[in-house]
Amino acid sequence: MADTPPFGIRFKYRPPDDPDDQVGLPELERSPAAGAPVRHDRIAIYQQALALTSRIYQVIELAEGERYYLRDQLDRKSAIIPQLIAQGLATFDMAARRALYQRAREATTDCAAILDILADRGTVEPEALAPAQALALLVLEQLIPLTVPPPRTW
Repeated sequence: MADTPPFGIRFKYRPPDDPDDQVGLPELERSPAAGAPVRHDRIAIYQQALALTSRIYQVIELAEGERYYLRDQLDRKSAIIPQLIAQGLATFDMAARRALYQRAREATTDCAAILDILADRGTVEPEALAPAQALALLVLEQLIPLTVPPPRTW
């Protein structure tokens, strides 16, 4: 009875969190423990959102002749996308996570629409717009399944 914990609760053995136990493994090869949050910078959609933000920044720099409010709105909307995705990855409540992904999807849709406006007006060359538009559509395609609520079971 000496080894029985109080209230009859037994805990499974968990290896120590000592970093010396994983010496020799590069940082990216370490697998997270079960239930541990995954770092947001290792997720592909986050990396693509960052790439979208940098491509849009290049477009903003080329759109000097465009009205300020349109460039400012494009800059703000593109900067919020990776932030919302990172927040969503760090949120455990699925409804709150879907809400963050929905906001990221709306911001990405707004960016795609503004890029279309710039293309239609001819403010920026199509060669400079094409990579940003393609990345916006790619991020949108990946965000759509993340915003669909689960089916209701009665």
